[in-house]
Amino acid sequence: MTRIETACYGLIASAFILAGLLLVQVSDMPNTADASLVISRNNFTLLTAKTRSNEESLFIINNATDRLLVYRLDLARKRIELSGGANLGELFSRGGGSGGNDGDDDDRRGRR
Repeated sequence: MTRIETACYGLIASAFILAGLLLVQVSDMPNTADASLVISRNNFTLLTAKTRSNEESLFIINNATDRLLVYRLDLARKRIELSGGANLGELFSRGGGSGGNDGDDDDRRGRR
């Protein structure tokens, strides 16, 4: 066996070991959603959650109209920016994971 073949077999073996360790770590993770703060009053539900490594977002659900609005907190500029929205009734009626346009472009123009 040449050095290149030995190195390849070593890399393959280490890949299997790392994959096994990853599976063990993932199986120990809890299957719970973690919302930092949830407030539900009248027809609104507000919650914050970590969406990226150093970013939090504010999720607002209007229970009367079934609308979800997602605001990103930009701490550097001390601003809250609208990052998306969706009609929850439509999402649940078609099965959720569409991956397409979530309808927020129409809402910005004032249409539903």
